[in-house]
Amino acid sequence: MKLKPLAAALALAAAGLSSAQAAPMLSILPAQSNVAVNGFITVDIVISGLTGINEIVSGFDLNVSYDTSLLRWSVIDLDPGLNVMGGVGNALFGFDGDDSDGKIGGDVTSFLEDDDLDALQGDSFTLMSISFQGIAQGVSFLNFGTDPDLERLVTGRLLQSGIAGVLDLEYRGACIAVGDVNCPGQVPEPATYGLAGLALLGCGIATTRRRRSDGQVATA
Repeated sequence: MKLKPLAAALALAAAGLSSAQAAPMLSILPAQSNVAVNGFITVDIVISGLTGINEIVSGFDLNVSYDTSLLRWSVIDLDPGLNVMGGVGNALFGFDGDDSDGKIGGDVTSFLEDDDLDALQGDSFTLMSISFQGIAQGVSFLNFGTDPDLERLVTGRLLQSGIAGVLDLEYRGACIAVGDVNCPGQVPEPATYGLAGLALLGCGIATTRRRRSDGQVATA
């Protein structure tokens, strides 16, 4: 009988962990990378966890900030996003690249109907890729801009009003180390925290049961 509360607690924790993993997220991948001075490296802007009924991408306008003293943008590739939003003939697209403000990005707006987009997209795909050249030794963090309208905007299904609904996403940046340096240790993902919590819970329960067992032997 005493195991039932434990089973219920573990089930709730597992459910919470599953929910955390399923949250839609916009990530810059790889999360950590190294490039030589004068070398080139490419990162992908990836959306994942689009499992809900309203979770498709009908448009986006994204910008990524970086350290212009360490990196120089080289190429912006919007083809991945265009491919899952109907191709060049069914979308408007453009890019914004200027080393002077330390931000680089692009935008795509699809003309396709929601059901057509749903058929093209899965739960995870790349929206665009950005290539950088390392120009000096150091560590540059990549982060999405803060402007909700022009720098970190991803739209989903069309609402009845005809205005695209903005997707509620989590955002995760990245780090590029240039030269003979390394990025700082990566912060654990939410799933890691959940698993650690379950492990600590199990250790605590085992310790409590052992103490109770020892107490019963001593008083017998």
